[in-house]
Amino acid sequence: MAREFLVQDGPGNVTIRAIAREMGMTAPAVYRYFTSRDELIQAIRRDIFGEMGGHLRAVIEAIPEREPAVELLASGRALRRWAIEHPHEFGLILGPWGPSESRQAGRAEREASWAFGSLFAGLISELWRTRGFPAPDPDSLDPELVAQLTALRQEYQVELPVEALAIMVRCWVRLYGVISMDALGHLAFALPNGDAFFERELQDLAAVLGIEEFYAADQPTAR
Repeated sequence: MAREFLVQDGPGNVTIRAIAREMGMTAPAVYRYFTSRDELIQAIRRDIFGEMGGHLRAVIEAIPEREPAVELLASGRALRRWAIEHPHEFGLILGPWGPSESRQAGRAEREASWAFGSLFAGLISELWRTRGFPAPDPDSLDPELVAQLTALRQEYQVELPVEALAIMVRCWVRLYGVISMDALGHLAFALPNGDAFFERELQDLAAVLGIEEFYAADQPTAR
């Protein structure tokens, strides 16, 4: 009940007292389980990250062949479907309600978000290991970007060189961006149905990663 209340109204409009009222409890009773409103919100976010990650893992595990290119494309589509079907939850963890508060997120919440992000990173890493993909010369990257990518690689033990990690972040930002705008209704002014636009963006990402053949093979018109 608290999760439904939060995802529909947004954390900025919710207090512990309001949450307690929705749950049929008193505010002091809620504080026995969570020391603050932010701690409760973070717990709900961790739960949603886990649910979303579990959904994507199930999609990947259902694919007969262990091919990272196929799994990557399938997980991109699965993430979009989940976001469209759960716009409030998506908004709470990766949408307009997430960023301002995630800067103060604790280690536990960052680890929960990475448990989800590591799925994408793992597929990109496997793709790099088995097939490789075009990447910039490391010397062409801004030193500040290299430093940040190196820190990311070390903190989360991502098995990618910085040039490949730069491509991974680029692809994630682009994929997340189009899914976020679509799921949260920001494309509706121009595109009432974002299916074709998303597929074009996914195809472009496949080109960036050198896996266009797998995208084409997945389209009925290409057979």
